[in-house]
Amino acid sequence: MAPVSNRSSAIKQSPHRILVALADQLRRSGRRVIDFTAGQPGLPPDALALAEFIEFVNKNTFNAFRYAPTQGLPELREALSNDLKKYGGVDIPPGNIAIVSGGLEGIILALYATTDPGDRVLLFEPCYSMYWDTLTFLGLKPEWCSESIENGFQPSIDCVLEKLKNVKAVLFASPDNPTSRVISRDVARALAEEASRRKVWILYDVAYKHLVYEGEHVWLEKYVEDPGILVNIGSFSKDIAIPGGRLGYVYSANKDVVSEIVKLKGIMGIVAPVPMQWLAAIYLSKGYKEKYLEYVLPIYRKRRDAAFEAVSKYLPRARVLKPTASMYVFPDMSAYLRDLKMNDLDFATKLASEKGVVVLPGSIFGPSGVNHLRITFVTNDEKTIEEGIKLIGEAVGEA
Repeated sequence: MAPVSNRSSAIKQSPHRILVALADQLRRSGRRVIDFTAGQPGLPPDALALAEFIEFVNKNTFNAFRYAPTQGLPELREALSNDLKKYGGVDIPPGNIAIVSGGLEGIILALYATTDPGDRVLLFEPCYSMYWDTLTFLGLKPEWCSESIENGFQPSIDCVLEKLKNVKAVLFASPDNPTSRVISRDVARALAEEASRRKVWILYDVAYKHLVYEGEHVWLEKYVEDPGILVNIGSFSKDIAIPGGRLGYVYSANKDVVSEIVKLKGIMGIVAPVPMQWLAAIYLSKGYKEKYLEYVLPIYRKRRDAAFEAVSKYLPRARVLKPTASMYVFPDMSAYLRDLKMNDLDFATKLASEKGVVVLPGSIFGPSGVNHLRITFVTNDEKTIEEGIKLIGEAVGEA
């Protein structure tokens, strides 16, 4: 049998995907599973938006499923341009927007369009686990500034300024996955000014920009002196709740980089899912997105409170911050894992098998995530959240 390629085998199977598969396997075996792994909304899409979409498909079946331009439906790009103006005061014409197959594809395309193999890319870690694999996939070298609970998961400005001397791009999210932190305005300003001066690309992952419970999203457009270095990558998975629809977008004041991304999208997948583009256009142009966010954010805030309170009650030796945004609590379990003589991956696997509670180990998000757990709080109701975290407490000997 012919061997697989070295470039493929160099990418290891993600524990993230292994644990998600384990949760499904336990479910299929008849076990009750409390799943805290999925980084997706915990409430279904808006019923009225779906009803209008279904009516549209019934009346326009051919157009709903035919090829669209690789850059994306003009109707969706127009609606998104208006949406960016509404929420962020950002003037981005439809021609500077590309519709892609999910936020991760947007990140891959943006990196491909702005870097070359061997280039260094700055991450703020712990960070989305797929960032690390994506850099390996593209032959890029990671540099990083570490974040911790002590500094509110904010990167050090001194580290950022030093690392910007030797990188081609910086890739980070705000609000963040897995820490849920919102980047501070001081860090954002320092990053934007220095990257503008050094002509370093900023690839800004804004998938969670609408999931903010206290404070507000930081729009980097307001800080960069050279708007041409900023590439924003967004997703429709969180704010209109269609993660399985695989729909995202990329935009920049730099039309050249958007044109490159459109060219690359044509090679990778021709066009993002067209029916989902029509659904997103309906959401944005008919006011359904705003109504959906008004409905879900108070529910997510209550679930956030329940998760934080449960960690504080049932895991009193864990160190944890109350998130102001995003979907995750990220407790540091070092005190418990040290006593158990276990690492976070082994503990997460044992917890799933013995208690039916599935979490993600913090180590998959970077060196500073070691001994943490990522617990998604938006996907379960308050009672289930408390029950699941209580079971984690039992697993570490607190009960």
